This record gives sequence, C-alpha cells and structure tokens, in this order.
Amino acid sequence: MTVRQTGSATARLLLDEVLAELLDTADQRDPLDSAIIAAVEGATLIAHAAEEASREDAEGKAVELAKEALGSMRASVIATTVSVRTLADRRRERVLAEPAGRQA
Repeated sequence: MTVRQTGSATARLLLDEVLAELLDTADQRDPLDSAIIAAVEGATLIAHAAEEASREDAEGKAVELAKEALGSMRASVIATTVSVRTLADRRRERVLAEPAGRQA
C-alpha cells in the first residue's frame, strides 16, 4: 500500500532538503545569499506549521512555527534591502570609475 503525503508534508520535505543544501553551500556574508536562505527558511517553517496545524493536538506548535516563519521572512526583507543598496553602490562606484567618454 502506498501512502500519499499531503501537499504541506511534501513541501516540508523538499524545503528541508533545499535549506540544508543552501546552508552548506551559500556564502552567508553575502546579503543576496542571506536573503535566499532566510526566505527558504521562512517557507520551510510555514510548511512545518501547516503540517502541524493538521494535527488536533499541535495548534500551539503551529502558531509558534508560523511566528518563526514571520521572523525569517522579515530577515529576508532586511537582507534583500541591504542587497539592493550594496548592488546600487557597486554600480555607482563602477560608473564613477569609468572615464567620462565610456559611461553608459
């Protein structure tokens, strides 16, 4: 007999794998990588919360996981904001460093 998983259980398993891989390979000093990790972590936590919410005895745990997911998503927004500013600064420095005739 094959047991079919729910969508949230499948999402949780996939996101757990993706998050583990990112944590092993990403440069967390890079704001873009940090934003990606935080977003995937938030998605992973919300998938865990959805799975817990389906259990009658685990509503409190689902709320706590959802709150943690919210914190991860906030961290992702902050890291993305830092990325935008960092990339804009790099672009501005590159443009200023070019000779006047070569600016795009």
